[in-house]
Amino acid sequence: MFNDTEKLRNLDWLGSVWRITTVNPAISSFELGIKEPHPAPFPEELAYRLISLFSKRGDMVLDPFCGSGTTNVIALGLGRETIGYDIEQKFIDIARNRCKGKGKFFCKSSEEMKELQNESVDLCITSPPYLRAVKYSDNPLNIGNLPESYSLLIKTFKEVYRVLQKNGIFCLNVASVAEKGFLNTFPFDLLYKCLEIGFKLRSSVIWDKGLLIKEWNLQHSEIAENHEYIWVLKK
Repeated sequence: MFNDTEKLRNLDWLGSVWRITTVNPAISSFELGIKEPHPAPFPEELAYRLISLFSKRGDMVLDPFCGSGTTNVIALGLGRETIGYDIEQKFIDIARNRCKGKGKFFCKSSEEMKELQNESVDLCITSPPYLRAVKYSDNPLNIGNLPESYSLLIKTFKEVYRVLQKNGIFCLNVASVAEKGFLNTFPFDLLYKCLEIGFKLRSSVIWDKGLLIKEWNLQHSEIAENHEYIWVLKK
């Protein structure tokens, strides 16, 4: 699907492990000129690779949990159209500002995307909130603040399936969360839920965040969780 008019920056893109450093929220807020940063900013390089690999110019790129709009601004920079949803107005405002009035943004839940017609989207990329892993706001309706987020996420994923074109791609970024001293199977649970919806697993990427080993890991001889998963799913 890679556009012939574009060049791969690096053949590492075709490997299944991508080492991309995480974004420091404080640095991100300074660069964007905002007082309150998004607590989990998405690396621009990650969005750049996924959009370049799985879409072409003129395609529609959706992020149903767009946060501060990184996926959207990179999509526009690559000549795509873009749509973003987020329940927090403060993040929608940041996303709109970053995109300089281009693209479409909706401050509402993506559990129902009535604004979008069936098969109107070519590529969906998202890193959803879940299981109180990060505090996005004090809003009790935010999925990230709920102890159980599976049911609401599945509603959104069903909507993603509906709005994606036939053979459209859904890139889902998720990580395991520690609960009572053990890692849960959240990324794999969501993968199987997506397969039940009808998606097919096209490929997967291990996002190596390159984090340093912490003192706690050294003291307890515990492996540091410095990676996340990107499931590349096809409708």
